[in-house]
Amino acid sequence: MNIRVSLILLIISVSMTYPELSRGESPDGMVLVPAGAYTRGGDLTEKGGNSYSHAASYPIHKVHVDAFWIDETEVTNRQFQEFVEATGYQTVAERPLPEEQVLAMEEDARRNLARMQVMANNATGEQREEILMMMAYLREASQVTPTVGAVIFSIPEGELPDSEDLSGWWHWEPNVSWRTPGGQGTTIEGLDDHPVVNVTPEDAAVYAKWAGKRLPTEAEWEKAARGGLDHKPYPWGSELLPNGKDQWMANIWQGEWPNQNTEADGFSGTAPVKQFPPNAYGLYDVSGNVWEMVSDRYHPNAYILPSATVDNSSGPTKSEMDNFETERIEYVTKGGSFLCSAEWCKGYQPGARQPIDNENPSSHTGFRCAMDAE
Repeated sequence: MNIRVSLILLIISVSMTYPELSRGESPDGMVLVPAGAYTRGGDLTEKGGNSYSHAASYPIHKVHVDAFWIDETEVTNRQFQEFVEATGYQTVAERPLPEEQVLAMEEDARRNLARMQVMANNATGEQREEILMMMAYLREASQVTPTVGAVIFSIPEGELPDSEDLSGWWHWEPNVSWRTPGGQGTTIEGLDDHPVVNVTPEDAAVYAKWAGKRLPTEAEWEKAARGGLDHKPYPWGSELLPNGKDQWMANIWQGEWPNQNTEADGFSGTAPVKQFPPNAYGLYDVSGNVWEMVSDRYHPNAYILPSATVDNSSGPTKSEMDNFETERIEYVTKGGSFLCSAEWCKGYQPGARQPIDNENPSSHTGFRCAMDAE
């Protein structure tokens, strides 16, 4: 086969695989982020402050990133459902719990039923009926083989004994997945354009590969989120509410954290994508809505490591991670969510960063995909 024929076949192959690129057009639903260096890291006013999401965001430093494509929105329930229907993929949350955890749960249920039986024997009237109903519910629940499930947020009832104890508003629910974003009994009906949640970095990476894409690196994600602005505290500039107090720029928490959400931005949970203005690059919801997973492994001191300042930084190297003692596999998340408040995390600032455990999907974490520009 001569060189000319080989070249023609190569062009045909690329055209069939990526038809939109062969016509010189943008990949559908993606925007191009230009190459260049930018200033990465947390907002200066948050250093040493009380923002949970800025603790590992320093020192501020320069990093160069080549041009790349990135999704203009977070991956939605509609898009993820198309992937699942096409592949039959089962997310981490939908997989059976390890046998040792199932046995431990069964033992807990047995002990609880025994205690409740004693209570029922000593109760009368309505109190006895309520205890018996609870026992029946527990027996029924025990018959269902639990899956990994997800960590779900719920507004605490009453005052919290410890305002920094995350268990006051987060709880694990088995048999919960992306199909039940708000916990058992919820569905994605009517939420087609909301970001998919209760997924893990593993799930996100498999989806991205199926879509012919990949997860962005942390350096890429933050460059894209900043929209070309020079280290401003928000993707749109210097002020949280540049258009007045009644025009919110992102889906975040308003009100007293974590007991009251006034929903001043119009949403108590996730919002459909494109409900708020895009940044200068045309990206939606890089502030708030859901935390977005990237491909970098999480290291609390990542920004002082040599890998932080290399061109196209992709996070800590294997040797750098080997020196970091942790039993969990964690990845970086960026951008904040509908739960981020000024009192707690300020994750809606582009320099903020938090970890996510690959085995603990949550109801406020999703992702968007990226693609090389060449």
